Amino acid sequence: MRILVVDDNRLLATVLADHLAARGHQAVAAFDGHLAEIFCDRDGYDLVVLDMVLPEIDGVDLLERLRKKHHRCRAVLITGFSELHEKETARLAQLGVSDVLEKPFSFSDVDAIIERAAV
Repeated sequence: MRILVVDDNRLLATVLADHLAARGHQAVAAFDGHLAEIFCDRDGYDLVVLDMVLPEIDGVDLLERLRKKHHRCRAVLITGFSELHEKETARLAQLGVSDVLEKPFSFSDVDAIIERAAV
């Protein structure tokens, strides 16, 4: 599966992309929403794993922009703020987000969500 990991925490994005690559996926890391949008426009992805809180454009707004451009990739969001997840639940459902990873998470949490997204 082609996966784009988007997080402004460069270490987290890189480690997560490396983990997914080790699991047999083609995974790329992007460190902000604008770069992620460029990557999606240029390369297309099966799945985007993105942080809800990014500088300049947040993850939910980015996903909304991608949907308007007809990018129909599946999406998993990451958040360190459960109250933000709760606040955005309806909007996330509208955008087709079925899974949200809450920090801190483990690689087994990531693997389970990626496996569900692959179906």
